Amino acid sequence: MSKTKIIATFMVVFFLANSIYIPHSNGVSLEDDPNAKESFNLETISTDVRSSFADDGVNELSYNGLVPGDIILLGTPGTIFDYLIPGEFSHTEIFCGFVQAGEYIWDRDAHQWMATGTPYVIHSTKSDEAGNGLGYSVWGHAVNEHADNAVAVRVKYLTNAQRQQAVDWMKSKLNGGIDGYPIGPAYDWGWTCKQISGSNPLSGINGYYCSEIAWAAYKDLFGIDLDPDGSSWSWSTAYGVSPADIYYDSNTEIVITDDWDPSEAYYVKINLVGIYYETDYDPWPKGSGEEYLKWYVGDGWGGAGYKVNNFYGTVSRSGAGYIYWKVNMANVLIPKTHPLKIRVEAWEDDSWPDSDDQYPVFNWWENNMLNYVDQGWYYWNYWDAGDCRYYVEFSISSSPIGTSPNGI
Repeated sequence: MSKTKIIATFMVVFFLANSIYIPHSNGVSLEDDPNAKESFNLETISTDVRSSFADDGVNELSYNGLVPGDIILLGTPGTIFDYLIPGEFSHTEIFCGFVQAGEYIWDRDAHQWMATGTPYVIHSTKSDEAGNGLGYSVWGHAVNEHADNAVAVRVKYLTNAQRQQAVDWMKSKLNGGIDGYPIGPAYDWGWTCKQISGSNPLSGINGYYCSEIAWAAYKDLFGIDLDPDGSSWSWSTAYGVSPADIYYDSNTEIVITDDWDPSEAYYVKINLVGIYYETDYDPWPKGSGEEYLKWYVGDGWGGAGYKVNNFYGTVSRSGAGYIYWKVNMANVLIPKTHPLKIRVEAWEDDSWPDSDDQYPVFNWWENNMLNYVDQGWYYWNYWDAGDCRYYVEFSISSSPIGTSPNGI
C-alpha cells in the first residue's frame, strides 16, 4: 500500500503543549446463573473534563499480523491536536506484543497489572488518568478507543529480533523499570527538538514525546532516522519529529493487519433489545429526555473483534418507560483464547448549558467463552442497574450465527 503525502506548514502552539492527553424460548437467562452474577461488575465512569490526545474517536485496527516494534500512528480530523501537530496523525505508540506468563506489566490507565496474554503498547503521554510520561497501555484502550484513524507501520530492513530490541530499548528508559511502574520519565513538550538522550534544550525535560521515543530507539540502535528531514530545519516541525514524519519516512512501510481465521476463533453476536428508563434526569419543565447509547463490546483484548459506538440514538422519552432499540452491537470473530466484553451505557442528551447525564452502566466480562459455545442465546431480561434496566442478548458459536429470537 502506498503512502500519499499531505504537507502541513504551521508551527506548534506551545502554550497548549503542556496539557496533552484530552424472554427467549430457547435462551438462558443469566439472572439465574450465579456464576455469571459473580463476574458481573457494575461500574460508573467519571465525567470530569480532562485534557487528552484521545477520546476523540474509535477505530478497528487489529494487532493480528503485527510484531513487537511496529509503530501505531493515531489521529482524528478536526480535533485540537489535529491542528496543533503537523500531518494527519497526532499520537504515536509502539506495539510490545502480549504479556507473557510471569511478566508484570503495569496498565497506566486502569492502574493495575495486566493479565497474561494481553496485547499492549508503550507510549509517552500525559493525563490525570494515564500519568505523566512513558508507560504501558492495553491495546483496546490506547489504540481502538482513541482515534478515528489508525495505521500500523514497520521499520524496514530489520529482522523481528532487531525490532524487539527497539522495544527493549524503550522499556529500558522507564523510570520504574521494565514493569512500567511508576510512570516516567516525564512527557517532553518540546516538540520542535529531538534527542536520543539528555534534556530537551527547549523544555529542559529529560524525557520523550510520543514520536520522539520511537525515533530515538531506531536511531540509537541501528542508525535508522525515521525523520525525513534528518537534522535539517523543517517549517512544519522545526528540528522535531512528528507522527506524520514517521509515516512518510522511506524507512517505514504500512503493515496490513487482518481479521482472525475462523478456525482459530468463535463467532460472537451481541444485541441490545431494549432499555427501561426508571428515572428522567431532567424532567419537566426542561422537556422530554433525548436518550442515546454508547457501547464497547466484543473482543476484550481489542482489534477487529472489538466494536465501539460513542453515540447511537437519539430517542425522545418523557418519564419512565421502555425504548426498544433492537440493534446489533457486534457480529464478529473473536479468538478462542480471548475474553468477551459487553459494556453498554445509557445516556440522556441535554442541551447547553447542561451536560449529558449518564445512567448506571451494564458491564460484563467473561474470560472463558467455551462455557457458552453452541448453547444458543443467553440474555439478561431487563437487568436492573438502578435508574435503568438493560435487555442484552448474546450467542457464541463455532459457525455463523443467524437471527435471534427477538428478530435481530
